[in-house]
Amino acid sequence: MKIKIGDFPKKGSRKVDIQIDNWDTWNMDSTLAMIIYPMLLQLKETKHGIPSEFVEVGGEDYGDQTCFDYYKETHDDAWKEGAKKWDDVLDQMIWSFRQLACEDYDSQYHHGDATYDWEETGNLYPNPVNGVMEPTYKMIDTNPKEHWYDYVGHQLHEERIQEGIALFGKYYRSLWD
Repeated sequence: MKIKIGDFPKKGSRKVDIQIDNWDTWNMDSTLAMIIYPMLLQLKETKHGIPSEFVEVGGEDYGDQTCFDYYKETHDDAWKEGAKKWDDVLDQMIWSFRQLACEDYDSQYHHGDATYDWEETGNLYPNPVNGVMEPTYKMIDTNPKEHWYDYVGHQLHEERIQEGIALFGKYYRSLWD
């Protein structure tokens, strides 16, 4: 993949040159995570605002609408609280995309050395290309006492990743500075 996105021009449109290779879409989630993760980090570090749903407090000095004094008195505190909530959402997204950008995050759930062999099952099925009946095989764990897989931990990890991705989708239109 090659991406060249030019600066915003004073006139006309932005020059964009994108080349996508076949392997970029093989694991597109991983490819995009490598781009999204550093962008989320930068957004969190340099942001100047937050989505309005996190800070609908009233009392802004720039507004034409008059308001009760207590709105003005609590405006800054409410904005800070909203900014903290937005940071928490960004942190969840950042964590999820960091996991996806790191291609071996799931290796922590495999313990010990697994070795496998193939054993014929005794069942025959037709080869889809030539129709010849061929034997089938099943994978046999030849070293079950020396390794284990934490299925529950891995599932919880995957669910947490999915939560951050869902937040990314929910707030996609709010990812701007």
